[in-house]
Amino acid sequence: MQRLLRLIGLLWLAMLPALASAQDLATINFDFDSDQLDAQALAEVERIAERLRETPSYRPTVVVGHTDAVGGFAYNDNLGLRRARNTAAALEAAGVPVSRIETVESRGKRDLLVQVATRERANRRVTVTLDQALAACRSYRQIPLEQAQINELLQNDLIQRTAEAVSVEARLRSSGRNTAAYQMAGAAVEDCGTAQGFGMTQPSKREYAQRCLCSSARMQAALGQ
Repeated sequence: MQRLLRLIGLLWLAMLPALASAQDLATINFDFDSDQLDAQALAEVERIAERLRETPSYRPTVVVGHTDAVGGFAYNDNLGLRRARNTAAALEAAGVPVSRIETVESRGKRDLLVQVATRERANRRVTVTLDQALAACRSYRQIPLEQAQINELLQNDLIQRTAEAVSVEARLRSSGRNTAAYQMAGAAVEDCGTAQGFGMTQPSKREYAQRCLCSSARMQAALGQ
Protein backbone atom coordinates (compact mmCIF):
# COMPACT_ATOMS: atom_id res chain seq x y z
CA MET A 1 0.00 0.00 0.00
CA GLN A 2 2.82 2.39 0.82
CA ARG A 3 4.38 1.68 -2.57
CA LEU A 4 1.04 2.35 -4.24
CA LEU A 5 0.57 5.68 -2.47
CA ARG A 6 4.14 6.61 -3.36
CA LEU A 7 3.38 5.76 -6.99
CA ILE A 8 0.31 8.00 -6.88
CA GLY A 9 2.49 10.77 -5.44
CA LEU A 10 4.95 10.37 -8.30
CA LEU A 11 2.07 10.53 -10.77
CA TRP A 12 0.96 13.83 -9.24
CA LEU A 13 4.46 15.24 -9.56
CA ALA A 14 4.63 14.16 -13.19
CA MET A 15 1.35 15.96 -13.79
CA LEU A 16 2.59 19.27 -12.42
CA PRO A 17 3.89 21.87 -14.88
CA ALA A 18 7.16 23.67 -14.28
CA LEU A 19 5.29 26.85 -13.51
CA ALA A 20 1.55 27.24 -13.18
CA SER A 21 -0.38 30.20 -11.89
CA ALA A 22 -3.33 32.35 -12.85
CA GLN A 23 -3.02 35.60 -14.72
CA ASP A 24 -5.36 38.20 -13.30
CA LEU A 25 -7.48 39.87 -15.95
CA ALA A 26 -9.68 42.04 -13.80
CA THR A 27 -11.67 42.48 -10.62
CA ILE A 28 -15.24 43.74 -10.94
CA ASN A 29 -16.91 45.24 -7.89
CA PHE A 30 -20.59 45.24 -6.94
CA ASP A 31 -23.01 47.28 -4.85
CA PHE A 32 -24.13 45.86 -1.52
CA ASP A 33 -26.39 42.79 -1.85
CA SER A 34 -26.46 43.20 -5.65
CA ASP A 35 -25.56 40.83 -8.46
CA GLN A 36 -26.05 43.43 -11.21
CA LEU A 37 -23.17 44.84 -13.23
CA ASP A 38 -23.23 48.64 -13.37
CA ALA A 39 -21.94 50.77 -16.25
CA GLN A 40 -18.38 50.69 -14.93
CA ALA A 41 -18.49 46.91 -14.59
CA LEU A 42 -19.85 46.46 -18.11
CA ALA A 43 -17.07 48.65 -19.48
CA GLU A 44 -14.60 46.41 -17.66
CA VAL A 45 -16.24 43.35 -19.18
CA GLU A 46 -15.71 44.82 -22.65
CA ARG A 47 -12.04 45.37 -21.83
CA ILE A 48 -11.69 41.79 -20.57
CA ALA A 49 -13.40 40.44 -23.70
CA GLU A 50 -10.96 42.34 -25.88
CA ARG A 51 -8.01 40.91 -23.95
CA LEU A 52 -9.40 37.40 -24.21
CA ARG A 53 -9.68 37.73 -27.97
CA GLU A 54 -5.97 38.47 -28.01
CA THR A 55 -5.04 35.56 -25.70
CA PRO A 56 -4.23 31.99 -26.84
CA SER A 57 -7.35 29.88 -26.43
CA TYR A 58 -5.70 27.02 -24.54
CA ARG A 59 -5.75 29.06 -21.33
CA PRO A 60 -9.23 28.71 -19.79
CA THR A 61 -11.01 31.59 -18.12
CA VAL A 62 -12.01 31.29 -14.46
CA VAL A 63 -14.77 33.52 -13.05
CA VAL A 64 -15.11 33.54 -9.26
CA GLY A 65 -17.70 35.46 -7.26
CA HIS A 66 -17.07 36.91 -3.81
CA THR A 67 -19.05 38.82 -1.18
CA ASP A 68 -18.38 40.86 1.91
CA ALA A 69 -18.81 39.38 5.38
CA VAL A 70 -22.38 40.56 6.01
CA GLY A 71 -24.85 37.64 6.06
CA GLY A 72 -24.61 33.87 6.33
CA PHE A 73 -22.42 31.51 4.35
CA ALA A 74 -25.24 29.93 2.33
CA TYR A 75 -26.72 33.28 1.29
CA ASN A 76 -23.32 34.68 0.33
CA ASP A 77 -22.36 31.55 -1.57
CA ASN A 78 -25.49 32.01 -3.66
CA LEU A 79 -24.90 35.74 -4.10
CA GLY A 80 -21.31 35.18 -5.15
CA LEU A 81 -22.43 32.57 -7.67
CA ARG A 82 -25.04 34.92 -9.14
CA ARG A 83 -22.40 37.59 -9.53
CA ALA A 84 -20.05 35.14 -11.23
CA ARG A 85 -22.78 33.83 -13.56
CA ASN A 86 -23.89 37.35 -14.52
CA THR A 87 -20.29 38.28 -15.25
CA ALA A 88 -19.79 35.15 -17.35
CA ALA A 89 -23.01 35.91 -19.25
CA ALA A 90 -21.83 39.46 -19.89
CA LEU A 91 -18.51 38.14 -21.19
CA GLU A 92 -20.36 35.80 -23.55
CA ALA A 93 -22.57 38.68 -24.72
CA ALA A 94 -19.38 40.64 -25.40
CA GLY A 95 -18.16 37.90 -27.73
CA VAL A 96 -16.23 35.51 -25.49
CA PRO A 97 -17.03 31.93 -26.59
CA VAL A 98 -18.74 29.77 -23.98
CA SER A 99 -15.93 27.23 -24.37
CA ARG A 100 -13.39 29.80 -23.15
CA ILE A 101 -15.06 30.08 -19.73
CA GLU A 102 -14.09 26.88 -17.94
CA THR A 103 -15.01 27.65 -14.35
CA VAL A 104 -17.80 29.79 -12.87
CA GLU A 105 -17.96 29.47 -9.11
CA SER A 106 -18.42 31.25 -5.80
CA ARG A 107 -16.22 31.62 -2.76
CA GLY A 108 -18.85 33.64 -0.94
CA LYS A 109 -17.33 35.43 2.03
CA ARG A 110 -14.45 32.99 2.49
CA ASP A 111 -11.77 35.06 0.76
CA LEU A 112 -12.09 38.58 2.12
CA LEU A 113 -9.57 41.07 0.77
CA VAL A 114 -10.30 43.39 3.70
CA GLN A 115 -10.73 41.53 6.97
CA VAL A 116 -13.79 43.30 8.35
CA ALA A 117 -17.23 42.02 9.37
CA THR A 118 -19.03 45.08 8.00
CA ARG A 119 -19.92 46.23 4.49
CA GLU A 120 -16.83 46.57 2.31
CA ARG A 121 -16.99 47.19 -1.44
CA ALA A 122 -13.52 45.77 -2.07
CA ASN A 123 -14.78 42.38 -0.88
CA ARG A 124 -17.88 42.47 -3.13
CA ARG A 125 -16.23 41.36 -6.34
CA VAL A 126 -15.84 38.93 -9.19
CA THR A 127 -12.33 37.98 -10.23
CA VAL A 128 -11.63 36.97 -13.81
CA THR A 129 -8.38 35.08 -14.36
CA LEU A 130 -6.65 32.93 -16.92
CA ASP A 131 -5.88 29.58 -15.36
CA GLN A 132 -2.50 28.16 -16.24
CA ALA A 133 -2.67 25.20 -13.83
CA LEU A 134 -3.63 23.01 -16.77
CA ALA A 135 -1.63 19.88 -16.11
CA ALA A 136 -1.97 19.74 -12.35
CA CYS A 137 -5.32 18.01 -12.25
CA ARG A 138 -8.00 18.69 -14.80
CA SER A 139 -10.55 16.64 -12.82
CA TYR A 140 -10.54 14.87 -9.48
CA ARG A 141 -11.76 11.81 -11.37
CA GLN A 142 -8.24 11.51 -12.82
CA ILE A 143 -6.88 10.52 -9.41
CA PRO A 144 -6.35 6.72 -9.46
CA LEU A 145 -7.84 6.03 -6.06
CA GLU A 146 -9.79 2.81 -5.53
CA GLN A 147 -12.11 1.97 -2.66
CA ALA A 148 -9.68 -0.69 -1.43
CA GLN A 149 -7.02 1.99 -0.93
CA ILE A 150 -9.08 3.99 1.57
CA ASN A 151 -7.40 3.26 4.88
CA GLU A 152 -5.44 4.87 7.72
CA LEU A 153 -2.50 5.68 5.43
CA LEU A 154 -4.80 7.71 3.22
CA GLN A 155 -6.42 9.33 6.24
CA ASN A 156 -3.02 10.46 7.51
CA ASP A 157 -2.26 11.87 4.07
CA LEU A 158 -5.54 13.81 4.11
CA ILE A 159 -4.68 15.24 7.52
CA GLN A 160 -1.23 16.32 6.35
CA ARG A 161 -2.60 17.89 3.17
CA THR A 162 -5.23 19.78 5.14
CA ALA A 163 -2.58 21.19 7.46
CA GLU A 164 -0.41 22.21 4.51
CA ALA A 165 -3.31 23.91 2.73
CA VAL A 166 -4.32 25.77 5.90
CA SER A 167 -0.75 27.03 6.27
CA VAL A 168 -0.51 28.13 2.63
CA GLU A 169 -3.91 29.85 2.74
CA ALA A 170 -2.98 31.76 5.90
CA ARG A 171 0.36 32.83 4.47
CA LEU A 172 -1.11 34.02 1.18
CA ARG A 173 -4.04 35.75 2.90
CA SER A 174 -1.59 38.06 4.64
CA SER A 175 -0.28 39.20 1.25
CA GLY A 176 -3.72 40.54 0.33
CA ARG A 177 -3.55 39.16 -3.20
CA ASN A 178 -6.22 36.91 -4.67
CA THR A 179 -3.83 34.57 -6.49
CA ALA A 180 -4.50 31.17 -8.03
CA ALA A 181 -2.48 29.54 -5.25
CA TYR A 182 -4.67 31.24 -2.65
CA GLN A 183 -7.83 30.04 -4.37
CA MET A 184 -6.50 26.50 -4.68
CA ALA A 185 -5.39 26.50 -1.04
CA GLY A 186 -8.92 27.45 -0.02
CA ALA A 187 -10.33 24.64 -2.14
CA ALA A 188 -7.84 22.17 -0.66
CA VAL A 189 -8.74 23.22 2.88
CA GLU A 190 -12.42 22.59 2.17
CA ASP A 191 -12.00 19.37 0.17
CA CYS A 192 -9.38 17.77 2.42
CA GLY A 193 -11.20 18.78 5.59
CA THR A 194 -14.45 17.31 4.26
CA ALA A 195 -12.71 14.10 3.19
CA GLN A 196 -11.29 13.61 6.69
CA GLY A 197 -14.75 13.74 8.22
CA PHE A 198 -16.19 10.79 6.34
CA GLY A 199 -15.84 7.26 7.68
CA MET A 200 -13.75 4.74 5.77
CA THR A 201 -16.77 2.92 4.39
CA GLN A 202 -18.89 5.94 3.50
CA PRO A 203 -19.34 6.32 -0.29
CA SER A 204 -18.42 10.02 -0.26
CA LYS A 205 -15.04 9.31 1.34
CA ARG A 206 -13.47 8.25 -1.97
CA GLU A 207 -14.89 11.17 -3.97
CA TYR A 208 -13.78 13.81 -1.49
CA ALA A 209 -10.39 12.17 -1.06
CA GLN A 210 -9.98 12.45 -4.83
CA ARG A 211 -11.09 16.08 -4.66
CA CYS A 212 -8.57 16.70 -1.89
CA LEU A 213 -5.70 15.15 -3.81
CA CYS A 214 -6.66 17.11 -6.93
CA SER A 215 -7.02 20.43 -5.11
CA SER A 216 -3.74 19.85 -3.32
CA ALA A 217 -2.00 19.12 -6.63
CA ARG A 218 -3.44 22.26 -8.19
CA MET A 219 -2.33 24.30 -5.19
CA GLN A 220 1.21 23.02 -5.57
CA ALA A 221 1.12 23.76 -9.30
CA ALA A 222 -0.09 27.30 -8.66
CA LEU A 223 2.76 27.74 -6.17
CA GLY A 224 5.17 26.73 -8.93
CA GLN A 225 6.24 23.54 -7.17
